[in-house]
Amino acid sequence: FPEYVDDVLSMMEPSGVGLQLRGSVHTLTATPRATSVPRIWLLGSSDYSARLAAEKGMAYVFAHHFSGQGTAEALELYRSRFRPAADGSGLREPQTFLTVNASVAETAEEARRLAVPQLQMMLALRSGAPLTAQHLVEEAEKRDLATEQHDLMDAMARRWVIGDPEGARTQLRELAATYDVDEVMVNPVSGAWVGTDPATAPAREQTLRLLAS
Repeated sequence: FPEYVDDVLSMMEPSGVGLQLRGSVHTLTATPRATSVPRIWLLGSSDYSARLAAEKGMAYVFAHHFSGQGTAEALELYRSRFRPAADGSGLREPQTFLTVNASVAETAEEARRLAVPQLQMMLALRSGAPLTAQHLVEEAEKRDLATEQHDLMDAMARRWVIGDPEGARTQLRELAATYDVDEVMVNPVSGAWVGTDPATAPAREQTLRLLAS
């Protein structure tokens, strides 16, 4: 995996990375006419990714939206082991942000209901159950789940940002302060009501709109 990361970094440079193909080396670049080199962030949810980002002097994103556990430990490991790249490229100091699942609505109760389909999807992912198209809110609420399944969903929900606009903004500010990150990336996860045009995602758009208002 560290070699894959190096290859991605090389592809962003004008010189690209050499690709072995049928006995010849071909130069592979991310774009044929790059005029600048973007900052590359390493996304991870474990101490392994934190160590790797630190060793390579890269910016680090912790997938709080996926795991929600070990966030503080991974970020502290990254910061304590960070060293700038030997060639002087990249960052001079650690840079971090979190990714967070969010469901925001006019009321906290509506936001909780809108989060249920995604919570059930994550439940299926965590338990190895078959993955299907996400249920609509009313369909998800009618599903008969075991107590332990509800407990797992509740535990996941506590790591998400779910609430009315002011409450959700407060949660985001507290997360940023708690983990001392430079940014927080919001992943809107609000589901859809029965009758919603399947080509649209109004509740997810609403999450972003209410947070920004």
